[in-house]
Amino acid sequence: MSNFSKKFLIYFLSIFLLNSSLVSFAVEETIKEDEKNAVVIEKEPEKLISGKITFEDITEKAKKHAYDIKIADFEILIAKQGIRDARSEYFPKIVATAGTEYTKNFKDYTTSTVTTVGDSFINPYTRFQSILGITLSYNVFDFGIRKNNLDIMKEDTKVKELLVKEQLQELGLTLTDSYCKLLITKKQLDINKEILALEQDTLKMKERLFQAKELSKTELNDQKIKVKQIEKRISELTSIAIESLNWISFYTGENYDFENITVSEFKKPDFDPMESNDYTKSITWQIQEKELKKKELELRIAKKNYLPKVNAYSRYYVYGSDHSSYRDAIDDTSPSNWTVGASVIMPVFDGFKTSAAVQKASIALQQQIVKRDKAIAELMTRLSTMRSNLMYLENQVEKGNELLEELMDKEKSTKRLAEKQIITPIELNDTRVQVLEQMIDYEKTSSTAIATLKGIEIITTY
Repeated sequence: MSNFSKKFLIYFLSIFLLNSSLVSFAVEETIKEDEKNAVVIEKEPEKLISGKITFEDITEKAKKHAYDIKIADFEILIAKQGIRDARSEYFPKIVATAGTEYTKNFKDYTTSTVTTVGDSFINPYTRFQSILGITLSYNVFDFGIRKNNLDIMKEDTKVKELLVKEQLQELGLTLTDSYCKLLITKKQLDINKEILALEQDTLKMKERLFQAKELSKTELNDQKIKVKQIEKRISELTSIAIESLNWISFYTGENYDFENITVSEFKKPDFDPMESNDYTKSITWQIQEKELKKKELELRIAKKNYLPKVNAYSRYYVYGSDHSSYRDAIDDTSPSNWTVGASVIMPVFDGFKTSAAVQKASIALQQQIVKRDKAIAELMTRLSTMRSNLMYLENQVEKGNELLEELMDKEKSTKRLAEKQIITPIELNDTRVQVLEQMIDYEKTSSTAIATLKGIEIITTY
């Protein structure tokens, strides 16, 4: 490479690099200017629900927002379109057809006959041709297959409507469980925070005793461990409560301020939980019976496929053709023929297809009977289990209340002894902690009992 070429290459590269840096600088300045002028849209802070929440309130909101209920509502709308589809079979069918065709014949036929080979037709002419046809057909008689199909769609719609009620029941039970868990953990948190304050106070007193050499290191360590365990328990309860609240948010579509909400008690239902035993009034029974009826109708339809069907039809054709021109074939188009007729379709042999369909529908019917019996057995077992749990819980509430009263009476006596300085403040704190721990157990059992009663009410309300 000559010196001139080298100088030229160096000059060209320097110019290119300089321009590149200038362009880069200009782009950076433009971006910075755009960022200055950009409009920043601030999102509105998410609204959090605070204050008192009630089970009745979240239930009403969940009924409007829950995804399963919305999906079930769409299932009803889809089923209603199935009714429209089944009803369409009662109307005549009108079909319009149009076609155009060009045939090139490589042989010179002297006659106008159409040659056939099996199911194939050979046109003897080279020609353009076009056709327009309208066919009207009607199912005159099919031994009630159309009606049975329509009845199946009607029963299916009723099933979907009942499934909405069943979904509402399941939603109520789910909310009862989540709300009960939230209520219990909120109570436990409040009580445990009070216990923590007492144990921390006890720890301070024991530290002074340890410094005064009136308490062993082991006893002080035990107290520190007790405080740490309560702190750990509070953390676990907070996590459980937030999880329950998150699920309530999922069903209601609202967000809650955990630190600033108060969870109201359940309203105790005023009804006899042992009264309702007629499972034939339950939603589960109604759904299973309608599913059974659908299977019976499907079996009838399968059996009727052995029988003939009578159809009526009418056709009207407009036809045109020409040997050499497509346009002339269109111009030649004129009414060709009109046909009216009826047909009877009688199945003779279908390779045992109808027989297999009948057997399949018959087996499906027997299967549905077992499904119905299983569903009712599950319902009654569930109800029986809830009732036995309720009896146990009510008994535990009664005994827990008696024990709580005894402990509270003990606490009063301990206060009097502490005031007279017969016992130490540490013993008074220990007695108060015993009361609070029993209160935790009592509140948990009491709330669970009311939630169980509420669940029985939801299941037995049709």
